[in-house]
Amino acid sequence: MGSVGSQRLEEPSVAGTPDPGVVMSFTFDSHQLEEAAEAAQGQGLRARGVPAFTDTTLDEPVPDDRYHAIYFAMLLAGVGFLLPYNSFITDVDYLHHKYPGTSIVFDMSLTYILVALAAVLLNNVLVERLTLHTRITAASATCGCSSSLGTRPTPSTWPLWAPWPSAAQEHPAPALAPNESPKDSPAHEVTGSGGAYMRFDVPRPRVQRSWPTFRALLLHRYVVARVIWADMLSIAVTYFITLCLFPGLESEIRHCILGEWLPILIMAVFNLSDFVGKILAALPVDWRGTHLLACSCLRVVFIPLFILCVYPSGMPALRHPAWPCIFSLLMGISNGYFGSVPMILAAGKVSPKQRELAGNTMTVSYMSGLTLGSAVAYCTYSLTRDAHGSCLHASTANGSILAGL
Repeated sequence: MGSVGSQRLEEPSVAGTPDPGVVMSFTFDSHQLEEAAEAAQGQGLRARGVPAFTDTTLDEPVPDDRYHAIYFAMLLAGVGFLLPYNSFITDVDYLHHKYPGTSIVFDMSLTYILVALAAVLLNNVLVERLTLHTRITAASATCGCSSSLGTRPTPSTWPLWAPWPSAAQEHPAPALAPNESPKDSPAHEVTGSGGAYMRFDVPRPRVQRSWPTFRALLLHRYVVARVIWADMLSIAVTYFITLCLFPGLESEIRHCILGEWLPILIMAVFNLSDFVGKILAALPVDWRGTHLLACSCLRVVFIPLFILCVYPSGMPALRHPAWPCIFSLLMGISNGYFGSVPMILAAGKVSPKQRELAGNTMTVSYMSGLTLGSAVAYCTYSLTRDAHGSCLHASTANGSILAGL
């Protein structure tokens, strides 16, 4: 009986409708609700003279990522983004030997982040002005300009600017019979996954994109920010606290026995624990935005703890090398977790048409936290100015005492 009842609920019903030709269905999914919410939101924006969100890429069929290649592509993107930066920034012993008594690590970190912030802001401005295809092409061209010019040419004789032949060009459709209409031809009708027919002989209407006004851009971002404001603040605070300490202050922690190996060890511990924290972010935890923000703010306790590892200069309160390693481990795990969870949750709080803009807005918040943290980190550099010669002064003093004896 239960199965029969469920089948009756899922079957479309004709009885009771005003017109027998109208079919009413009792089943719906979340996408229908999202579309209804988007329609209501679009009517409200148009009533205020603001163009609603439009994204023609959503009308395209979703590609079948059978082998989950997108994860591998994102892995390569992360390696390409962070490997050059970490390769330079973790070479602390060389930088201190090459530029003694300078804030070289602080300078490199702030310069890198300022350039990245400018690129993110530019992308945020153009996200609704240029199509996805145009932005991907521009990004690929930028990466190509920065690569080596002496690469080996492709062995194919097919021109790079020419489009690759499609399946229809390689395997043309059979000729139509004299009494056969184009709509009956199998070349023009393909059965979709839902049993519906898709016509390829009818040209799709070309959507003309108009450049939105500055007021419209601000209102679009305001609509998204009202929904994800807690996630925006959470990721900004998380990376602000981290960049106040890493890599600047951590690179200045010294030990008379370990020498320059201690900051290298501390940075390695942070990077590994940050990776673990990003993995833990995949655990299904139902976070509220305000609770997530509160936990991100609690990480401010790492700032005084790391300061005690370098202050007072020459004789810090927490001078054992285990302390900065433990603090770096905890800070890395919390940075990886609370730096990833807001980005994951924000995308699920908006409609599908707003997810790209929400992700871009979250990236702006992320880069803003990085920039402010790198700038504030200069305040901690004065605490470590006399730490470089502390071991030398201690050895000299011990030698003079032994000589006097």
